[in-house]
Amino acid sequence: MNTKRKKAILYTVFALLLLLVIATVYFFQFTAVGYRMTVPYRSSFEGITDNIYINRYYLGNREETIQLTDGAKKRVEKFYGDLRCLDNTVIIICDDDILLSKLGGDHDTITMIFPSENNYISVSDEYFNIDILAHELTHAELHARLSRSALLKIPKWFDEGIALQNDNREQYSFEEWIKQTDSGSHTVALEDMDETSEFYAGTIEDRRFRYLNAKHEVSIWMETHKRQGLLELIGKLNDGEEFSIAYKR
Repeated sequence: MNTKRKKAILYTVFALLLLLVIATVYFFQFTAVGYRMTVPYRSSFEGITDNIYINRYYLGNREETIQLTDGAKKRVEKFYGDLRCLDNTVIIICDDDILLSKLGGDHDTITMIFPSENNYISVSDEYFNIDILAHELTHAELHARLSRSALLKIPKWFDEGIALQNDNREQYSFEEWIKQTDSGSHTVALEDMDETSEFYAGTIEDRRFRYLNAKHEVSIWMETHKRQGLLELIGKLNDGEEFSIAYKR
């Protein structure tokens, strides 16, 4: 191999390595997923229990933060029968607006399915309450129990509807559903809430109305099928059964 060709190969390899480094830095520093994944290793955050992290200058009471989170965990554990998600779930409580912008959300859950399934919950002090924590942990627990392929197939209304079973905020109550849907005469069709883009489209009011409908749909289903029915549904989905077949009113 001549010298010119060797140099060309070296330049190509160097360029590819440089692009890889740039892409890696960008992912972990400038995307919400990457930033959340590296919170346990960042000096701007500190762990206060095995899976709870707060920003270093967090103004809230740490003991109360832990106690409230423990209360949310117990609510979710009671719902499922046990709690399996904690080993692969990071809960981030943050009251710093700049850091929140990097985390990409003030009360949501991001689930990574590659290279392994991990949940990253981000909650700001504005939304730090037991209902929202239980809501997000219910997401994490469902995601931890589903296989990668099953997780990709569940409709968004079901994912949110399950999470809302442990969310007791008045805005998602049965009484509010009666009021806003005129006793069920004005609802959102499930097929119009399947995709993430559909569920979160429109205004805040639009989204809240879909949350309300999703909670009611799953509430009716849970009244019939109970916890055992939910666990059986999860098992069927993990075995490859289509959601539309496994889920029956």
